[in-house]
Amino acid sequence: DEFLAMLAHELRNPLAPIRQAALIARSSAATPAQLLWSHQVIERQVSHMARLLDDLLDVSRITRGRLEMRKSRTELSPIIDAAIEMARPLIDSRRHALQVDMPPEPIAFEVDPLRMAQVVGNLLTNAAKYTPSGGAIQLIVRREESRVAIHVIDSGIGLAPEALQAIFQMFYQVNSTFERSESGLGIGLALAKGLVELHEGTIEARSAGIGRGSEFVVRLPLTGTE
Repeated sequence: DEFLAMLAHELRNPLAPIRQAALIARSSAATPAQLLWSHQVIERQVSHMARLLDDLLDVSRITRGRLEMRKSRTELSPIIDAAIEMARPLIDSRRHALQVDMPPEPIAFEVDPLRMAQVVGNLLTNAAKYTPSGGAIQLIVRREESRVAIHVIDSGIGLAPEALQAIFQMFYQVNSTFERSESGLGIGLALAKGLVELHEGTIEARSAGIGRGSEFVVRLPLTGTE
């Protein structure tokens, strides 16, 4: 019942701006600037709803073992670029400072590039969402012998010790006023964990405690790399 209430809330939220934008777009008195604004609002809100529904479908497919992976030999750098592009609107709207630290040498491995960009994008979006405006986010990539480690670190609200494992559970919501007002359905991290595990990798959460920021670390095998 709680999940259905949250889902209804998340799907209903975009409808008000879409309805307002549609009314403006239909008005014969609308200026070119107003028409442009209305089209941008509709596109942005529809994209938000589509991402939400896609995430739900992906989690369902993972649970049933029916998610199709399209792995190929891929460099990590374009995946990171795509993930940043995915999270950039929220990062910019919150006025966060994003620092990216990549190794100088290329890193190539066997992954589904779209799904891996989805993982890193979800982690960046999560960091931006739970960090008060003007915060700092770091994306650090390191090569560890036969693995690559991707760290997403934020200066946000942090996590209590008991939440470090539970946060990857489907629909998990941390009991926090800030998070309750800003969070979605609690599926992004569960989806990230499922996708990482389908790549035979691991994901973990770290935090020094409430109010002291968070760090998420994804480790993926570099099987067959030279």
